[in-house]
Order: sequence, then C-alpha cells, then structure tokens
Amino acid sequence: MSEELQQRDLLEGGVKVGEYEYLNIGATSLNDLKKYQLIPFADYSIYGARKPDALLVDRRDKKNVRVIAVVEHKRASKFRTDKEQIAAIQQCNDVAQVLGASIGIITDSQDYIWINPQYGDAENNYVDSNGVSRSYSFVKDVQKQKLLHPFIISNRNDEPDILGLNDDTRDTYSLIQQLLGSISESNSTIKADKTNDPTELAKQIWQDVWSVSGATPENCLYTFVELFIFKYLSDLDILNKDISGNDVNFDSVYNLGERYAFSNYVKNVRPYLKQLFKPEKPLEEGGTTIINGTVLTGGVDGHDQVFFKILTRFYNFGPLKNIEPNFKSNLFEKFLKESISKKNWGQFFTPRKVIKSIIEMSGLENLHPGSKVCDPFCGVGGFVLEPLLTKERKNDVYVEGGVVKRKVEYFGYDKGFALDEQKTIILAKANMLIFLSDLIAKNKPLVGSFADVFNRTFHLRTKSILGTLDLMPADEDYTGPYDLILTNPPYVTSGSSNLKDALRARGLEEFYKISAMGVEGLAVEWIIKNLKVGGKAFIIVPDGILNRQNDNKLRRFILDECNIDCLISLPVNTFFTTPKKTYVLGLTKKDRKGDKQYLPVFTYLVSEIGETLDVYRFNIEQNDLEVAKNLFNMFKVNRTFVPDDKRCKIQPIERFIKELDSHWSVDRWWSKEEKIGLGIEEAVAELSKEEFFSLIKESSKEFMLMAKQDEDTLTGTVSGEELVYRKICLSDRRYFKLSIGKRILKKDLFNNRNNPNANIPVFSANVATAFGSLESSNIKEFNNPYILWGIDGDFEFSYKPSGEVFATTDHCGTIEILDKGINPQYLLHILGLVKHEYGFDRGLRSSLQNIQKIEVDFPVLHDDFDIEAQKNLVERYNQIGGIQKNIEDMAAAIASYKVKL
Repeated sequence: MSEELQQRDLLEGGVKVGEYEYLNIGATSLNDLKKYQLIPFADYSIYGARKPDALLVDRRDKKNVRVIAVVEHKRASKFRTDKEQIAAIQQCNDVAQVLGASIGIITDSQDYIWINPQYGDAENNYVDSNGVSRSYSFVKDVQKQKLLHPFIISNRNDEPDILGLNDDTRDTYSLIQQLLGSISESNSTIKADKTNDPTELAKQIWQDVWSVSGATPENCLYTFVELFIFKYLSDLDILNKDISGNDVNFDSVYNLGERYAFSNYVKNVRPYLKQLFKPEKPLEEGGTTIINGTVLTGGVDGHDQVFFKILTRFYNFGPLKNIEPNFKSNLFEKFLKESISKKNWGQFFTPRKVIKSIIEMSGLENLHPGSKVCDPFCGVGGFVLEPLLTKERKNDVYVEGGVVKRKVEYFGYDKGFALDEQKTIILAKANMLIFLSDLIAKNKPLVGSFADVFNRTFHLRTKSILGTLDLMPADEDYTGPYDLILTNPPYVTSGSSNLKDALRARGLEEFYKISAMGVEGLAVEWIIKNLKVGGKAFIIVPDGILNRQNDNKLRRFILDECNIDCLISLPVNTFFTTPKKTYVLGLTKKDRKGDKQYLPVFTYLVSEIGETLDVYRFNIEQNDLEVAKNLFNMFKVNRTFVPDDKRCKIQPIERFIKELDSHWSVDRWWSKEEKIGLGIEEAVAELSKEEFFSLIKESSKEFMLMAKQDEDTLTGTVSGEELVYRKICLSDRRYFKLSIGKRILKKDLFNNRNNPNANIPVFSANVATAFGSLESSNIKEFNNPYILWGIDGDFEFSYKPSGEVFATTDHCGTIEILDKGINPQYLLHILGLVKHEYGFDRGLRSSLQNIQKIEVDFPVLHDDFDIEAQKNLVERYNQIGGIQKNIEDMAAAIASYKVKL
C-alpha cells in the first residue's frame, strides 16, 4: 500500500475540483496509482515507476478514468536556466503522454509553462531516457503565465483549497475548461469561447406553450425558464440522480421518448429541483422558489407532446454553456415587452435601456462592501440584477471558503395575491440563476447554496394588500438601512382607497402622514424614510406626483427630507404597456430634515430612449437618455457645469420651492419656442386604439381616486351652514380702500424697456401678467395686501401680498384690505364666485362706482371676523380648484393624442 496515499487520505480519491479530482502526490508511482483506480488501468511498463508531482483526473466513471493534467513542480533554484526548464518540460511530457493526459503544467510557483502533449512541434522533438522519441508543443497565449490555481501547490506539504476559492483560481479553472475545448492533436492555440444565444429558442418555445395553453407571456416565459434551468444544470453535470437513485438529467428524460418523458419529469425531476432550490419558508406561508410548476400540467391532453417537442428543441440546440451575456439581461424584456398583461396593481415592466441608464447614473460603482441596494417594487428584478453585469459590480456575489457570499447586498421586494402575481418573484429568482450562471458553472457543488442567495435577495410580500409598504420600523424617527434605492413603483391603482384602512390596521398611519395620492405617493414616502443619511434614490415617477395640487405636501416632504439631484422627463410610451408620462427623480437623503439645499438641479428633456416607442421596439441610433446620463454624471462631479445642450437646463432649487404648489413638470419649463427649436413641440404622440382606451381607463382610475380622497378630506370640515356670516360691502371704508390707476402711455413703457431702474411691474386689464415696468408706482403705501381687478375684459382678480410693490393703469383697480381680520385669499375666492351675480362683463364695465356695490359674506365669531374659518374655507376652495385643474389637465392630455385605428 502506498504510504503517501494513506497519509494524504487519497485512497478513495483526491480533493474535489468541480467534476475533477486533484491528487497532490510526488512519492507514489504510476503502478500504485493504478492499483487504486486513480489513473487508467494499463500496462505502464518501464514507466510504471515514475512518480508525478500532481495529477488532475476525471474519475466519474471509475472504469474509464481520464487524466486531465500532469503537473511537474520544481524548486526555483532548479528552474532558472533554459536547460533546467527543458529537462522539467520533457519529464512532465513523458508522463503526460504515457497517461494520455490533455495538458502538461510545469512550474516553480512563479512561472508556469503550459504544454500540449497531444501535438508536437518539430523544434520540440527529443528522445526520452528510455529511448522513446517524443515531442510536444507550447500552448499559445498561456506559456509562462503567472497564475494561481487549485492544481499547483508551491509547498508540497500543503493541501489545496477545494474548488479554488479566489478570483485567480476561478479564472484558472475556466482556463483549464477552455484548454480542453481548444487544444488537440492538431491545435495548440486557445479558441475563443463560442457563446450561445438561446433567444430564438426561447421564442419558439413561447409559441409552443402558448399554442396549447393560451397563457400570458409571463407564464409562457416561466415555462421556458424552468426547462432552461433543467437543461442548463444537466449540461453542467449538476443533475444526475435524485436521492432515490432516479435519473434526473436531461438526456435520461429525453431518451424516455414522447410517451413517458413528461410524466417522469413531473414525478422525479421537478420535485428534485424544488429540493435543490428550497424556498426561504414553506410555500403555504408565501415562500417561493425558482421551481413552482409550469403552465404545462399532467393529465391535460396534448401537454405531454408539447413537452417532448420543447425537449427536442433544447436537444437540437445543444449545450447551454457559455451563454451570451446580452441574453441574460434581454430575455425577460424580449418576452414581456410585446404583450405583457397589466397587473391590476399598476406594476409595469421597466425597459432595460432605462434600467441601464439609471444604474449608470446612480453611482453604484462607488458603493463600499456591506452596502445595501434595494428595489422595493422589483417585479422580475431588473434593477437588482443588472448591476451584476457591470464591470464594477460583477463580483458582488462570489465564493470564498466554500461559501457563496455577497460583497454588496441586494434586496428586491414585490407583492402578489394570486399565483400568477407571485411569479414575478419566482421569475426574479430564476433570472438571478441565469445572471450568475458563469459563477455557478465554476462552483457546481455549491449550487444549493446559491438558492440561499436567491432567497436572501428576493422576497414576496403577500401578508397584506400593503405589500412592501408594511415593511416599516417601529421607531418613527428611524433612519433607513439602504444606501441606494432604484425602483419603478406602481401607481394609482384600483383599491388604493383601502390602503389607508390597512395602514391604520397595521398601526402605520404615523409613518404615512403625507396623505399622498395613490400607491406612488406612499411608495415615495417609504423610499425616503428607508434611505440612510446620504443615501441615494432614483425613482421613476408618474406625472401625477409632480402635477397634482393634492400632492403639494408630498413635494414639500421631498424638499424637507432630500436634496433633489435630477428630474429627467421621459417620453410618452417609454413603458411597453402604458402611454403614461413619467420622469426619473434622483434624490439624496439630507443629514438633517429641513436643511436648506443650495445646489442646483439637473433637468433634461428626453424624446428618444434608443428604441422605437411602438409595439415593435426596434433599436434606433438616437438615444437622448444616454446623453442625459453622460451629462448628469459630469454635472454631479461639478455642480457649476452647464452643458451645451438645449435639452438640458440646470434649474436653481428656488424654482422648485417657488413652484411647490403649482407643478414640477420640468418639461413645462421650456418655452414653446425652445421646444419648436428642438423639434418636439409640434410632435403629437400617436396611440393605438388599445393604448388610447387604456389611457382613458387609467386616467379615470386616477380621477376617481382623487375624487374619493378629496371627498374624504372635505367631509366633516367647516360647513357653510354651521357658520355665522355678515355681509360687508366693498364701499365700507373701515375695511377697504378702492382706487383706480393712472393712465400710462405705451411710449412711456417703450422708453423704459432698457432702463435698469425700471423694475416695478405694471398691471392693466390683465391682472395676472404685468405688461411692462416703470421706475415709480402710482401707489404710495404697500403695508397692506391688495386685490387687483381688471376694469375692462373678463373682470378677473389677482392677489398681491403686503410689501410687494407694483403699479396700475387706468384699466386696473385695487382693493386695499385695511382690516387684519380679513383673509385676502378668502376675499379673492368670494369675488370670483359673486362677480357674475353683478353682471360685470365686456358690456358692463366693472368701474370704481360699480365695484363698490359688491357685498361679500364673511364668517364671523362673536361679532369679529372668524379668521380660522376663513383659512379653512380658503384651503377647501384651493382643493376644489386643484381638482378642477387636474381634470382640465387630464382632459387636455388625452385630447392631445392622435389615435391610429
């Protein structure tokens, strides 16, 4: 018995390296190795006494052992000269050729020489010590590469790590695999890996499944992914036999033929795959795995034939190794963008071009180990998985010490009630397996551990209708755990009115104080509260958040809690299933709530995203989003940078503060002339009939939600019937002072156009917009607030707070409010309501004499003006006005589209 084999516990085999075994020996002869079936059983004759330093062998079939590589290790002092190196090479080559090995490796732990013993070059001919003529060739492109790998041990007394547990060893394992597929009896040059793109295969299978089931694209995709995983794991030799000894690899199932393949798969393979990829918790408690059944089921006529047809397509395609990188990220998009069914809770698939641009804007490459990235509404996981394809983050999931670890932790959450909606998380986990396929291929024995990574990454939230929204801490002042949040949250959904009841039931109403509209408002509040101080978020938001007056509190909350980094306008039809107008909102959590933002904001108008905005989604050259991304990345380094691009405007934060109660739709901050110059003002979006009615339905849903929310907030408030009113006439000089402006000639205004001292605005019949400026005003005192009215025209009103200096013409009147108990904005609203009662229009001038006749009802309390009641009424008038403005905007938006039948 070989003492070395016994001491090193190699009698039953070597250290597992993937599907191979590494034998670290040096004192055991070939004859002894043969006795224990560690090398092929053959007559080694006079070479039987040779003692190789190390071998890499494939012993999966004990009757047909194969030697992969022979290793010759030399001390550095014996490996310096060409003569010493040639002697070592020939010594390795002798044994490699006797054993029929594919590769020879010679090293002193610093230099590595790789040879092909199968193919000899004329310049490397020699006669060995036994008089046998031999030859070899150097493997091109790897000769003398300095590499560490699990087969080379510099200290002969050390045992290698299992699997090669760092980047160098993984790379060398890949190199061995690449060499085995390249070098031969006629070639010593490494061939570039041939990548496989199964996209067309996926489309064919989608058609197969759809033809017998009529299932949604998501479910057809799910079926493809499950069987793809079955074939892929079989190709990696991960699937062989289950715990009962049943064959569960692809070939064994396929060889059963059309009659028995499907039943065997359902009975043996699927349960084994479920066991291999265990859910994080029992399925009945909401756990998910990448294997939860398919559209094809047993007992349905025709499904077994379709199943075998699909297997035949996989068989004809060949091995699924070396998957094309773009396939990983494009697979789900290719399936889902064409005809994805809408979720009734507003979730839509995010195009990869949008995901990629946002990730490259996010600063993801600068995250430190231990950082946490989250998509709280992840769908199939695009924002969570796409980083793993980037150069900077591709090693965020890695293997060390036989354990799968995460350098940066990624989290994806999604909710679902029916099985079809749960499939988003199932698909996300399956998608992660495809994304990590290269790493899994290098660490096959750890495949079960990867299931734990999938489970730690993606989480299904099914316990309540709140989904992710119920993941809030117990402490109201809590600082969130996430360094970066990237997401496209759902928006305005049917049943949104039930969310508040659910929040109260969970005791979370204290965390959602803003009373924002729809799910998207709650989502933004969740995102901001779950960011770390200094953490960043990039959120795709619908235009409602930016436009609705009801959401001005949400916009205030954003300003209080975060610095606004960017707001980028995306084109209509950016998303596959909705013509909804959307924006990319970039935020950074402030150190302290309420800290003033001084930095300006990057805004950009995107018209094209690199693909046509129709159902076909063909790639096109123009990509404004790519330009916006590049300019923003320059801007965030230097906030004084002003791009030379008319689609870009660097807006002062004061603009957002000023427009807080109006809107943040940044595309409206380009003038009509500017948009015409960009060629986008006159372009009218074109919708299909289906898209048009979809837009109407979504707008109706949003309108009903607004109506319900506003009705709830108006109910039980100050009612006109509960108040005591007193009529006050505008002629009452205790409360008002009325006057008319002086005549101003157009030439006076013209002469002041370029006068730097002429900075006092002048108002005429149009009291909303000044039509010129002067050096002085006809009004002497500005200690009180004023109401302006237009004498000619449509008899409109406007409000000027105390301290604001202005001038008026003889076509503009002023009402100076003398009593502090009168709320100027209440008076403004009431005048707007009663003006038509007095018949003022273009026929009956609202002269000073006529306007003095107007009487206004003021709420009073104990003979004094009821200041609080006036304030409450103003809020509600504003609320009603906001509803009317929202309806007007929604109607205008719908009317602006062309419909193509």
